[in-house]
Amino acid sequence: MRLAALGCALLLAACATLAPNPPLAKYEPKAGYDFERLQRGAENTDELFVILAFSGGGTRAAALAYGVLEALRDTPIEWRGRRRALLDEVDVISSISGGSFPAAYYALRGRQIFEEFPERFLYRPVQSELVRQAFSPANWFKLLGSDYGRSDLAAEYYHREVFGGASYADVIARGTRPFVILNATDMTTGAQFPFIQDQFDPMCADLAGVPVARAAAASSAFPGGLTALTFRNYAGTCGYRHPAWVELALKDHDSRVNMRRTARAENRVALADPGRPYLHLTDGGVADNIGLRGPLAALTSVNHPWSVLRMMNERRIQKLVVIVVNAATSPATERDKRAAVPSLVDTVTAAATVPLDNYSFETLELLRSTVAELNREPGALRIELYPVEVAFEYLQPAEERAWFKNLPTSFELPRETVDRLRAAGRRLLAEDPEFQKLLKTLRAQP
Repeated sequence: MRLAALGCALLLAACATLAPNPPLAKYEPKAGYDFERLQRGAENTDELFVILAFSGGGTRAAALAYGVLEALRDTPIEWRGRRRALLDEVDVISSISGGSFPAAYYALRGRQIFEEFPERFLYRPVQSELVRQAFSPANWFKLLGSDYGRSDLAAEYYHREVFGGASYADVIARGTRPFVILNATDMTTGAQFPFIQDQFDPMCADLAGVPVARAAAASSAFPGGLTALTFRNYAGTCGYRHPAWVELALKDHDSRVNMRRTARAENRVALADPGRPYLHLTDGGVADNIGLRGPLAALTSVNHPWSVLRMMNERRIQKLVVIVVNAATSPATERDKRAAVPSLVDTVTAAATVPLDNYSFETLELLRSTVAELNREPGALRIELYPVEVAFEYLQPAEERAWFKNLPTSFELPRETVDRLRAAGRRLLAEDPEFQKLLKTLRAQP
């Protein structure tokens, strides 16, 4: 009897999984979670346009990003004759991996993040709790299945313990900026996969029914340690039609004109392929480890789902602030002191992190050069750009910098370490030269 009861309990637990992403009944352009559908809020203006980009790095990245949110909350500005917090002017948050947890929580709960998030996530032994879940008999049958992996288990834990069972329908219901974009990576195409309705439209899938936890789990599914997450693709069932720009971009392929736009169009066509009934998503850091790829595309295309370039052309933006919170580390290693062949884990980790960390500097430089080029165009309304970077690289003294750059990438850190990371985020933001220049101009406004 006891064995039978245990067997029934295990089978019931195996069925108690998060529902797959639902189909979209009918395609409607600009519906669902869309930038233009969000209200600005009483204290938000388009003229001062603020974008935050949160990098990956587990709890380390989440705590550093959270510290920056605290600093923006506590930074008073004067703009258009009114006094407000700089946090009120944030319009977009683009996040990767560990940075997706504070981003998602802020999208759901707004300023309640400051009362709830540290205990719900930052101070919790998330990694230990996930390990215990994996070794629990209640989860054995699920983990033995071919369509259920460690990231599915993590998503269920986040759904229950961190995000309170919320779905994107709850984010949509809030209806206010910032537009928060959690980014994963499509394993097959290698393309960035943002969790916005425009990305789900070609799949004829409804983002509103996706648990926020599942998006966060996909964004943070670090290769090797966690498995990819599977999403259903219902392409061809909702009357979806490609926007006009997609067909134009595909025609540009052979002429090699605007290849970035062509690549985005080809990725969209791949999503609309009925021959791909499933998509497998892995860590967003595989495509972009600082969350800046999407904002860069928004700066260079009027066809982007939240085109900053279009807003600039419409004279809606005067000051563009991009704050990159980069939790990249460079831990000391004994690898180069011995002849031994690096282990498989060491090799996979290096391959997944080192190249992207090296490209982060170039990505920021591309941001600066892109805005400079736009400002040089005839008749352009000059945009004031304030590129701000919060990174351990700028900590002094050297001993403190080394301590932070040797922190591990995990989902469990001591409370004291989390508090040091929060303080480092606030301090690095305050000390950034571009941020100081921004505050001088804002406080000088009439």
